[in-house]
Amino acid sequence: MKLSINADTYLDTILVLRDELNYVCEKVNEKYREVKEPATIGIAIRCLPDELRRRTFTRYHKKDKYLTIDMTVSLETYKKLYRIEQRHQLGHAIFANLTEALNKYEFKSFDQKFFLKDFRQWSNEIQWLMDEVDYSTLD
Repeated sequence: MKLSINADTYLDTILVLRDELNYVCEKVNEKYREVKEPATIGIAIRCLPDELRRRTFTRYHKKDKYLTIDMTVSLETYKKLYRIEQRHQLGHAIFANLTEALNKYEFKSFDQKFFLKDFRQWSNEIQWLMDEVDYSTLD
């Protein structure tokens, strides 16, 4: 399996935050490289104006064994947040969408609970998915 996370945004901070997730992608790609289905999980983060009314969706392409999680967050909301708040909200949105997508589609020979546990652990190693925003590290 391969995990990739991309961003489509008007906010530079979202691109920086996306880059932080390379650590998690590398860990997933190393440990789960033998997983055949899904072969790829592609997450797209779209921080777009509310007026576009774009919605989050998931799709599984059986032929390519490609799970797409195309998530949208509000530009207007994220512009008002500190980066640590963006990281917190974005991390939890990614994890919730990933969990929902893995529950929606059935993958044989793939322990999604163990995968999600690993994903959470690796995310927490880089200060993602923390229970609370730590304002003492305001950036």
